[in-house]
Amino acid sequence: MARRRKRRIKQVKRVRKPSRYFQCPRCGAMTLTVDFKKLDSANEKLAIARCGTCHLYCELRVPITLDKVDVYNKISDLAYENRLDECSRPTSEEDSEGEEEGSEEGEEE
Repeated sequence: MARRRKRRIKQVKRVRKPSRYFQCPRCGAMTLTVDFKKLDSANEKLAIARCGTCHLYCELRVPITLDKVDVYNKISDLAYENRLDECSRPTSEEDSEGEEEGSEEGEEE
């Protein structure tokens, strides 16, 4: 007599998404995030990288074709060349006025 054939169970392969968090080149914690903002330019976008631990902030204009991993690699290259100051947040007028007043008071003492 013939046996019944067993049903084969199909295994579902899950596609892993890349992580949202990267290792910060300054402090080494896994809290660096990269976000994008649209610009008026048709072929550029603004990449913003922030670290939740050491508060690293970096803005870069990058081509539209670059992804989060590519921007992270650019930031880590800048960090290893000690050029992270080039992509730091531009100071606003209010921040610069507050720092100037504080530095003047310190000079008078």
